[in-house]
Amino acid sequence: MTRNATKKAFALRLLVWASLTLSLSAADVRGAAQNPLPMFNAEYNLKRNGITLGISTRSLSAARDGTYIYASTTRATGIIAWFVKDQIDEYSKWTFDGTRIRPLEYVYKRYGGSKTRNVNLKFDWQRHIVVNTIDGDPWHMEIPPNAQDKLVYQLSIMYDLLNGKKDLEYKIADGGKLKDYAFEIEGEETLNTALGKVKTVRIQRIGDRRDTTVWCAPQFSYLPVRLEQQDTDG
Repeated sequence: MTRNATKKAFALRLLVWASLTLSLSAADVRGAAQNPLPMFNAEYNLKRNGITLGISTRSLSAARDGTYIYASTTRATGIIAWFVKDQIDEYSKWTFDGTRIRPLEYVYKRYGGSKTRNVNLKFDWQRHIVVNTIDGDPWHMEIPPNAQDKLVYQLSIMYDLLNGKKDLEYKIADGGKLKDYAFEIEGEETLNTALGKVKTVRIQRIGDRRDTTVWCAPQFSYLPVRLEQQDTDG
């Protein structure tokens, strides 16, 4: 396999997130009564067939203006980093209206490799539209009151599980469309992690071509400690 072919193959596996396993390696969770969720820092290993391809870090922090920032960084590590230089940074700025998480802005940046991509979504809740700017080209679409962005909905799952909600259904503004994300609760499972044995609730995404399973830990306010995805081709 040529160097370019190797780079392309690993980029597909890492950056498209096909058939990857994320296992929690470290977490610092700090709670506060006035926040809908505790603030946290977490680091995940990205694996395919048991081989570590990269790491993804996630953090939730509170800003002084009463908003929150949920940030994610994903990059290759080890020998894979010789071929894949891409890094993906995402963040979602959001607020809490007392009953639900409401995104205000979502930013996606891919850089460092052969391709770059910049996406910015700004949510206008007075007009119920989202302004979507991709690589400098802006346009907008209408959104329902419960719309989420493709990052912050993960926090909505945590919040809903914390509050005993069983119907985990979300409208995601992504790629000029409103996409339906739905999960069903399958049961409980204890996992062996870097933090020791962790009791989790296992949820499964339904109605999607990929088989996606997420294990959320009640002791960490339902923070995901593992996520597995598998495409239909296995």
